[in-house]
Amino acid sequence: GGYWISTYSDRIFAEPNTITGSIGVFGVLFNIQELANNNGLTWDIVQTASLADIQSTVRPKTDQELAIYQTMVNQIYDQFIDKVAESRKLPKGKVKDIAQGRVWSGIDAKQIGLVDEIGGINDAIKYAAKQAKLKDDWKVEEYPKIPSFEERILETLTNDVRVTSRQLPEPLTTELLKLKDDLAIFTTFNDPKGIYSILPFNWRLD
Repeated sequence: GGYWISTYSDRIFAEPNTITGSIGVFGVLFNIQELANNNGLTWDIVQTASLADIQSTVRPKTDQELAIYQTMVNQIYDQFIDKVAESRKLPKGKVKDIAQGRVWSGIDAKQIGLVDEIGGINDAIKYAAKQAKLKDDWKVEEYPKIPSFEERILETLTNDVRVTSRQLPEPLTTELLKLKDDLAIFTTFNDPKGIYSILPFNWRLD
């Protein structure tokens, strides 16, 4: 998704080891039927059309529904390819060769035309200030405010208190809580089709 946002920038910067590209699209479909049934939960559904509950998360998708979702994913992927080809002035065929969800280092990305310059956030800010003809009359403000060390310690302690005082949840809630962090970012985007672009892996630092 990050590269999609940057495609029409005047200039794209990347560190030598920046994970660049990931020109790909996928759809997220959930089915908690087995998990719910194992905990005694079932559903009764009344609908007036065959696709009325296409977004249901309590049953497997039919072949027709999967085909519909795949069509939407393919359409958005084609849009992504077109945007990159137009903004980077690259042949569409070349973009298809370097896309397919793959990622590149910043150095490789510059060689294949995905970025303009090797550099970091400070280089990009200086370039933006120069383009805006601000000379030396500018400063950087960061939002949201970065919490201080003391604030982070206090937040950790209050979270620990909440955890120790909370009653142990039932098995279904426990399983859903495991998905909470991974799904939180999707809920902030709130795309009605539930289709997003993301790296093919997830970093976890403990």
